[in-house]
Amino acid sequence: MPWLRLIMMATALLCAASRAEAHLTPNSEVNLDFGQQHAIADIIIPQGEYAFATGNPVRNAPDSLAKAKAYLIGHMAVTTPQGRPWRLVIDQIEFVQIAGPPDLHAIVRLIPPQGAAVRRLAIDWRAIINTVPNHFVLFVVRSDFAGGRLDKGRQVLGALQGARHRLVIDRGTASSFKGFQAAFALGMRHIAEGHDHLLFLFALLLPAPLLAAGGVWRGARPIRVALWQITKIVSAFTAGHSLTLIGAALFDWHLPSQPVEIAIALSILISAIHAWRPLFPGQEPIVAAGFGLVHGLAFATVIARFGLDIQEKALSILGFNLGIEAVQLLVVLATMPSLLMLSRTRFYQACRSIGASAAGLAALAWLAERLVGYANPVAQGIDLLLGYAPYLVAMLTIGAALAFLSPRGRVVDLAR
Repeated sequence: MPWLRLIMMATALLCAASRAEAHLTPNSEVNLDFGQQHAIADIIIPQGEYAFATGNPVRNAPDSLAKAKAYLIGHMAVTTPQGRPWRLVIDQIEFVQIAGPPDLHAIVRLIPPQGAAVRRLAIDWRAIINTVPNHFVLFVVRSDFAGGRLDKGRQVLGALQGARHRLVIDRGTASSFKGFQAAFALGMRHIAEGHDHLLFLFALLLPAPLLAAGGVWRGARPIRVALWQITKIVSAFTAGHSLTLIGAALFDWHLPSQPVEIAIALSILISAIHAWRPLFPGQEPIVAAGFGLVHGLAFATVIARFGLDIQEKALSILGFNLGIEAVQLLVVLATMPSLLMLSRTRFYQACRSIGASAAGLAALAWLAERLVGYANPVAQGIDLLLGYAPYLVAMLTIGAALAFLSPRGRVVDLAR
């Protein structure tokens, strides 16, 4: 029934408009990433539909994959809007079960002819749809650095089915600044929403105004010395996560996400214990750099696919990193005056203990959550509370100012 087919297509389009971790529909998808010199098509075709339409075997054997490759090349053509052919290079093809039923998965480079714009193309697609009338293929933009689209969700371009087998795409004028701007905004949003990254930094900064002696935190450092220590900690953390961010994006350094997330929770726990009782006094910058390497791997998962060309990847990393640093700087500027003032009062022992305990509790909750793979109420409550961080910082600032100005509260040298 035509009306039923329209409803099915509309539903699939709405589903594809939101981000998905894997292909779950019985229809095909083509996810496009646009670079400066070429585009990448990440193609998913349901294995069952492929087998029905072609009669070919569906094994990951050389002969089976060769037939799949030939079929795909023979049923897919890309040209300029004026008809000049593009070159298609299949970099990867396999039968794989991503989620749900197994699929034929292929990565294809789309290379325009000399002088043609990579952002304007026409796709002629006949795979499956010329044999299975009710099958359709969705075309989706996943990333477009020069168009300023990095992490805004997938953008559906259209669907082809039956006799409708040609789709014309025009992505407009390229702009590297748009990509840089989008990467900067993404970096700011990622660190602002990354409560674990900020809590790690705060836990390291918490004892920064203090001196350690005899296994405990004692009198406050001179302001200039404390500021220099804070600068070294923040700079070391930045250097650490920048190194692995660059390595992961350009050289494919990576670890599975679960061990990375567990290591981040452990870094917060160790920093919280250090804020309670000194574990590595004077070595905070070295620790910040070491754990920064781990945090950088988590950052890198966000921009791994952004920018297909070296220049775009470099601009993505630069913009993303500057966005992270902008928020980190705001956090330091917002919290350190309060910590410096409180370190000169008799209230800092209690404040430091409460802060260290809260960070340790959060770390344990996140650690448990990441070890078992299930959310727990404590971690969810902490995430909810940290969503009000600006108000908590404002309260801390007001309280610190009142304590510092109080003749009873202020001290010059106090054992802690």
